[in-house]
Amino acid sequence: MGSNKEGKIFEESIEESANKQNIFCFRVRDVNPMALKNNFSIPKNKYDFLLFNGERLITAELKSAKGKSFSFDGKNPKIKPHQVKALTKASNSKNVHAGLILNFRECENRTFYIPINRFNTYTNIAVNGLEHTYNSRVNKSSIPFGICEEIGIEIKQHKRVSRYAYLLNKLFEEI
Repeated sequence: MGSNKEGKIFEESIEESANKQNIFCFRVRDVNPMALKNNFSIPKNKYDFLLFNGERLITAELKSAKGKSFSFDGKNPKIKPHQVKALTKASNSKNVHAGLILNFRECENRTFYIPINRFNTYTNIAVNGLEHTYNSRVNKSSIPFGICEEIGIEIKQHKRVSRYAYLLNKLFEEI
């Protein structure tokens, strides 16, 4: 199955999980590729989801990969600079938590919420070769699984018949 399709299934599973846990969920739809072919001027999505539990709002960019890392630098990074910028800006608002929800399909489908401030700290250390206290290997152009284990909040899940259900209420308790 293609990675794009797997990513859409992951997004659908998060949306279904939120709905079943009475968490308000707004999923920002991706741009129709046909509009891009016709040279329409379309703004880039800032992030994928808004999740609200009645007290806190989470703005999140979701990524799912078969591999063990997500690139944030290079020609075509998985985590785009405009997404990081938008999440960072959102995190400055009261009761707004902004971050990345990273799903590692190859690593037992483990999923982590990475607060954007922790991601920004990691990328600053990684890109500039700064001293750090991480136990895992630091990569100057990507965030690996081991770093996500260290700086992220794991989102527990259980597999239903064919898809996963994510315990988002637990995430709201931990942020």
